[in-house]
Amino acid sequence: MTAGCVIMLDGPSSAGKTTLAAALQHRFAAIGECWFVHSVNDYFARIPFEWVTAGSHVGIHADDGVVLEIVDGVFRMRIGPIGRQVRGAWRCAVGCAARAGLNVIADDVVLTAQEWHQWQVELDGLDTYWVRVQIALDVLEAREWAHGTRMPGHARADYRDAYRYPIYHTEVDTGTLDPDASAAAVHARWRARTK
Repeated sequence: MTAGCVIMLDGPSSAGKTTLAAALQHRFAAIGECWFVHSVNDYFARIPFEWVTAGSHVGIHADDGVVLEIVDGVFRMRIGPIGRQVRGAWRCAVGCAARAGLNVIADDVVLTAQEWHQWQVELDGLDTYWVRVQIALDVLEAREWAHGTRMPGHARADYRDAYRYPIYHTEVDTGTLDPDASAAAVHARWRARTK
């Protein structure tokens, strides 16, 4: 069986990765190519609320899961052992889908050297194309505020480390390009490198 390819969209929360993934998937579908979209958000959304603290909700087991909090006016995310297992399962699912022959568009925010290393291990041997989903901080924060469901400061906290570790094949600025133009740019660069 021939393995599929992976396009990794990496950038901070609210950068437009999920919207870009959908636009890119549509662009591939228009030329008859099936690409499966995998988002880290899909995994974290399935953690039982008892293992999550966010805003006024305090999960009884959140220290083992995920804690999103404001400490001294600054957003902070803490991931416990179950949260780390969820991230591991997410990485494994992306790699397994590609090894099963699916082409995968995945979106994530890689914030630590350890996460970058874990991605390298998981995607070893697969044709992987890393895309830096760039956006200016002021535009990012305006999007976060307009979204209305994100904790204030999450985007800024991600922004500090979001681009530090991965080695990218290309970048796209979702703050200056609309989703279709961003997808067209990534698609064209992907096509150019596979010819």
